[in-house]
Amino acid sequence: MDQPAPGNDFQSGFVARVVEAFARITGGDLVAEAGLDPADLGRSVWEGNFALLTHDTNAILTYGNRFALDLWEMDWEMLTRTPSCETAPEEDRAARALIMAEVERNGFTRAYGGRRVSRSGRLFRIENATVFTLIDEKGAGFGTGAFFRSVHPL
Repeated sequence: MDQPAPGNDFQSGFVARVVEAFARITGGDLVAEAGLDPADLGRSVWEGNFALLTHDTNAILTYGNRFALDLWEMDWEMLTRTPSCETAPEEDRAARALIMAEVERNGFTRAYGGRRVSRSGRLFRIENATVFTLIDEKGAGFGTGAFFRSVHPL
């Protein structure tokens, strides 16, 4: 997938699939929770004051909005080659794996928090993250998503 930009409508088709999966799995409304403009969905997610990330079924990141790219100090190409486990410090990956297993069993969690590490080694903590499985309208899985606003530098 190419980096969201005006020429590809900020990947609004993919973003819509993620928003639909969020509703399907959590029963929530990501448009309302994130304050998105449904008429300009791709751009409003790309420019949002929250992180939205996804990884595929191989746990390689496939999407991160500008907020997420800035947090992890990565460009699009680097982010979309990164295994999602590498967003956490090495010593925190076992705890992250337990949460990911819980999400796989239960479909989602709404209260995840943990330390993360940027490309330069800067540590920060995310709180109140919703982590959810990405399942399409036919029941096929296409990865995992994460949405959060609360970030604290460490």
